[in-house]
Amino acid sequence: MPPSVTGLRRDGAELVVSGQADPGGRVVLRTPAGRAYAAVADTGGIFEVRLTAVDGLVLTPEAQLGQETVPAPGRLMILDAAQGAAVLLSPGGSSRRLGEGPALSSVDHDGRAVILSGQAAPGSNVRVEVPGRGPIQVQADASGQWRLGMDGSPPSEVRVDGQTFAVPGMSVADTDAPAPIITRVEREDGFLLKWQAPDGAPQASWLPRR
Repeated sequence: MPPSVTGLRRDGAELVVSGQADPGGRVVLRTPAGRAYAAVADTGGIFEVRLTAVDGLVLTPEAQLGQETVPAPGRLMILDAAQGAAVLLSPGGSSRRLGEGPALSSVDHDGRAVILSGQAAPGSNVRVEVPGRGPIQVQADASGQWRLGMDGSPPSEVRVDGQTFAVPGMSVADTDAPAPIITRVEREDGFLLKWQAPDGAPQASWLPRR
């Protein structure tokens, strides 16, 4: 099975990417240019890959067996190497922040639907408000992640448990970079990413700052 990245931490000058894979399996994090960082999962399937990284570095997690590789469907992008912050981008799904993030972690849009997601106390109820809709209550899962999907374009504003986030324009019409490329624009209010899923579907993700 492809590896699943679940954590990121800074250890001195290095970043340590951790997760779950087949016990004893070799895990590779590969850049679009082909550079690879690798580690072997322990008997419990836990792996830790150490690397030096810069802001904006994109990595594809892969399981490797001999010359065969099984890539994970998503991509890992380093947002802030100094702080040990990154995001996992999932085609057609919600982005997942690694490291500390705000109550609203991401707004993901594919031109047809929007997914709002964030972090809260595990099992807690979260109040989400968007213009034109009444308050919506969602529950965080056991890992503290919550998500809310809706049709149409991203709202101009999202309020999560009383905290307001102004959402920038997120058109996917100009997302024409090749599939491995992720366009990253660092803004005062967060990061705006535009990219393509492996099937060519355009994607846009906004990752608010705290």
